[in-house]
Amino acid sequence: MAVTAAPDTPAEFLSCLASGARLREVSADFAYEPQSAFHARRLARGQLAEWGFDRRGDLTERVVLTVSELMSNAVQHGLDGARMAGIVLSIRLLPGVALGVAVEDGSSARPVLNDCRSTDAVDGRGMQLVAFESTCWTTEQLGDGRGKAVWAFFRCNTSCSVTAETATVSAGDGMVACISSGFSW
Repeated sequence: MAVTAAPDTPAEFLSCLASGARLREVSADFAYEPQSAFHARRLARGQLAEWGFDRRGDLTERVVLTVSELMSNAVQHGLDGARMAGIVLSIRLLPGVALGVAVEDGSSARPVLNDCRSTDAVDGRGMQLVAFESTCWTTEQLGDGRGKAVWAFFRCNTSCSVTAETATVSAGDGMVACISSGFSW
């Protein structure tokens, strides 16, 4: 698919982030444990740097915050009726066009974008942050009742030097180990 304009809708992002010659992807499995959000943030920041993004740049910070919120939601709510053993984080990049973050968990319940009217509330703002930081977001039900994927998308108009093809990461028991391109944390 030739991309002629910047994507705007979740469907346009999903379409351009489908498999292709220039697509880059990293994927990791995490346990339903609070420290998984920390390891996912570290993975996201490191992978974006590997792909040529500034470690402390605006896009990196927005992606890392979004990963943190989606992972926290998955840890907190993802076991409700779960048929998945863990949480899966995927980050896909089509250089110069789009970046997508997906977090899969075992719950089929879709996240709620709360109004956050109360300043006293201690939770309920996660999807507000995701909506603010990303270009757009959506959910996708996984087949066979395995749960859902929550996607957040970002326009990626800057060039980056991408050298790694696909990395598969195992993050079981809180340990992060990459088996591709000599990339490590």
